[in-house]
Amino acid sequence: MKEQAVQSEPYILVPHTVTDLDDFVAHPENYLVSMFQEPRRAAGIWRDRLNRNPYGSEGFLSLSYHGTELISAELWDEVTGIWFELIELVEEYLLKGSAERLFPGQPVPLRLEVKGRSTLFTVNQQKNRVDPSDFIPGILDEAHRYFTWVEENIGTSEGQALQAIDSLRNQFLERKHSRY
Repeated sequence: MKEQAVQSEPYILVPHTVTDLDDFVAHPENYLVSMFQEPRRAAGIWRDRLNRNPYGSEGFLSLSYHGTELISAELWDEVTGIWFELIELVEEYLLKGSAERLFPGQPVPLRLEVKGRSTLFTVNQQKNRVDPSDFIPGILDEAHRYFTWVEENIGTSEGQALQAIDSLRNQFLERKHSRY
């Protein structure tokens, strides 16, 4: 079986905030619980956090492309917000050929743009060359997996996000087929 081009692992933050960023980066296992590997524990932390604030998904999104990490560990944030920004980045890229968004609530740019013959995905200052033919479907597949997890484990309706992802998949396929 061929390995997926894009892989993600969303993590929920165990404490309510990170006070020592260096320790967080050095020892993420002390701060994070994998939503996919420990779904019951992660869902419990999420639901508990929702009792105190409107966002339950504070954590970190590990995102890689062919094994290269795309988001550095110090960029912890609201994971659902990161996924929404990534979906909107893909949507804008499909419409305009380049896109820029910001990490939720932070002055950290996310970019997807054509530079010469390459397509670059940039988070903050970290640039990575990607192939849209496997990167775009990979992002959409992982976003779908995330929002399906949220719906199944948290019990919220994520139909709007899932519909947006399906619509973008169709746009991507139409665009791909119209080029040949």
